[in-house]
Amino acid sequence: MVNDSEEPTILQESAEPGVIDQKMLVALIIDQGPKKEAGRLFVEDGINLDEVTEIRIEFLNILNIDHLWLMKNLVKLKLSNNRIEKIENLDVLVNLKELDLSFNQIEAMENLNHLKCLEILLLYENQITVIEGIDDLSNLTIFSIGNNHINDWEHVMYLRKLKKLRSLNIAGNPCLTQEGYLDYLLAFLPQLVYLQYKMITAEERQAATDKHYRAISNLLEIEAKEQEDLDRRAAFEANVALLSISYVEYLDGDYLFNKMFERDKEGNDLLTLSEDARSAYAEYKVKFMELSKDLYELGLAEQIRRSKEIKMFEDLVTKGEDDIQKESQIMMDEIMDRKAEILADVKELMQSITEELETEVLNEKLEKARKLSEDFSELVARTWTKLMHKEVILHEQMEDVNEVFKHRMTDMVGSFLEAAQNTFSLMRSLEADYMDNIAGIATVVMNANQGTDDSKMSPSLIEIIGDKDILSNNLAASHDLHLQVIDGREDRFISRLNTWLEEKIVKLVEDESNRNRQKVLEISHFLECQREEFIALQLQQPLYGKVEDTDVAAVLET
Repeated sequence: MVNDSEEPTILQESAEPGVIDQKMLVALIIDQGPKKEAGRLFVEDGINLDEVTEIRIEFLNILNIDHLWLMKNLVKLKLSNNRIEKIENLDVLVNLKELDLSFNQIEAMENLNHLKCLEILLLYENQITVIEGIDDLSNLTIFSIGNNHINDWEHVMYLRKLKKLRSLNIAGNPCLTQEGYLDYLLAFLPQLVYLQYKMITAEERQAATDKHYRAISNLLEIEAKEQEDLDRRAAFEANVALLSISYVEYLDGDYLFNKMFERDKEGNDLLTLSEDARSAYAEYKVKFMELSKDLYELGLAEQIRRSKEIKMFEDLVTKGEDDIQKESQIMMDEIMDRKAEILADVKELMQSITEELETEVLNEKLEKARKLSEDFSELVARTWTKLMHKEVILHEQMEDVNEVFKHRMTDMVGSFLEAAQNTFSLMRSLEADYMDNIAGIATVVMNANQGTDDSKMSPSLIEIIGDKDILSNNLAASHDLHLQVIDGREDRFISRLNTWLEEKIVKLVEDESNRNRQKVLEISHFLECQREEFIALQLQQPLYGKVEDTDVAAVLET
């Protein structure tokens, strides 16, 4: 237990260079944690570094940031007033929202960009010369870089990208003494509400904007165009992502059709035979793209169906878990209230025990204490049974729901696959018809050239339709390439969709199994802790006279 009247040992040693290690972190957490009885219980429960959300490591002459990977759930970290020279080893602190590195000896802003949740960054009183390395901190709201060595003005446009930035402290930097800087900053950082922790007035903002009106207008025009490009890119990426989970990417245009002819030398050569060949190709392309578009639209519609089914399933699961959680919470609140009542009764009983009590009266009071303890034990047992019963019912219901979802999703995917395979079959039939058409056209051209002196035929024509065997080989080679493309796309489609379904079903079973196992452990742990804490608190009651501690323990541990 921490003694409130004594300065923590770790602070007494702060005159020497400090090293962040596990021992220091635990000592600081205890020192900054609850005090007195709450503090004792806090320590007894054990210090889990990965559960701590905030810590102050200040005034300890720390040289290097280290060992913070042990505290991956930190939200608030204060490292001010040390001797830190380099920002490092913060990689795992992805949940960090507030970071204070003020009053150190840091020269460069680095290793911060991955802290995407960061809202407050304090770097006051360091040796930084350039504001950099925070491009991706889109949630940054408060930024203090006062009393550093910022001399240039480039940081103004750099900070303009941080749209959520509301408070900036840059006091004590050389740039602030330069003529026109303050107006430039106010004009080009319209998102700021506070500067040097003082609210920016409308008059100050307007005066600064008026001085840079033309430059701001040009900049807004450039930014608008850049935003349009970003929006288009985002829309494209979102569309690609949607098509990917719909399994119909690149089927909304001529990509698949062109893919068939991409490496088809023979097929492209056949198109040079006549205008009829090119007309047949054009007609084939139109019909093929219609089938491709049908499959594309079917894929999008099926994805919407699957998404609705998944959401309905998830909502049902969430409702079931929430309902059980509410009922369980009521039971847990009841046991906590009853524990408080019983402890109050036990305390009153124990305080009434004095040396003057007759043995008969003493035994009567101890029997009452025993009965109260037994009542609580029975309450714990009944609550455990009820909670476990509810969890068993929920687990069975979740298994049934999972089974229904599995069958519905399997049927849904099966019907989609059947429709898609039918479309791919139509593509193959269309390909066969096209090859028959081209074969007929090529035969007409070949027959028209029969009897012609080979020396008068072009080499390219001889290579395509020199005789029946050459023509047959060319047609077969072209047809095989086209079928490879169609079959390959169908195989990828079926494989990916089946893999998704299998993984989805396996994950459902695993998630429910893990949830059930965790819930059972939570119930058992909670009630066991209540039982142990109840006994421990009883044993702390003052006893007098004839009652020995060992006797009381035997009575109260019933």
